[in-house]
Amino acid sequence: MENSNLIYQRKSIRSFSNKKVSTINIEEIIQDAQRAPSWQNSQPWDVYIASGDSLNRIRKAFKKSDVPGNPDLSTPHRNNRSELSLNNIKEWSKSVEDAVGDKGTSDPEFVEARENLFYAPYVIYLTTNKKASEFTIYDMGAFGQTLMLSAASKGIGTIPAYALVSHPDIIKKELSIPQDQEIVVGIAMGYANESKINDIQTKRASVKQILHMKE
Repeated sequence: MENSNLIYQRKSIRSFSNKKVSTINIEEIIQDAQRAPSWQNSQPWDVYIASGDSLNRIRKAFKKSDVPGNPDLSTPHRNNRSELSLNNIKEWSKSVEDAVGDKGTSDPEFVEARENLFYAPYVIYLTTNKKASEFTIYDMGAFGQTLMLSAASKGIGTIPAYALVSHPDIIKKELSIPQDQEIVVGIAMGYANESKINDIQTKRASVKQILHMKE
């Protein structure tokens, strides 16, 4: 990765084409991600990638499931969010409406893409031991972000999303993930198609809103 502007170029892709990513590119992306920092260089991650028939089976099983989503990691509750976070979510919702229309996240194209795991040709699952500490979860986040920036450097799109990990038992069975592992995040990867939902442009809070300095 040579271009610092990648930080600003990376965006979440919500609808992918069926174009394949070369095995060489995939291996290089994972190799780059391994440069992420971790506690005492523990490198607590394992990487599982679903594609082709395997990913199609996961898609179908997700759709057939009548069990509510129950990811390995707990999901954030609205009541536990700060006012700034809630405002940021409102801004995100507005960004979605600006791109897809007044229906926003209820737009049929938006919903269908999510239910089809964004039509991604690959989903990368990052796992770690179930007994991992919160510091390890931070390490996993660093790995995931480095992975996505590396992909962006190659013109390859990504999105980390709840929809990808909502039924961990299905994923673990299909990918033979040991039961002592928890799925920390799922990252869809591939090349963006021309869907309007890929036109979503999100904003960030100002530095003044989040930066606290004292001499």
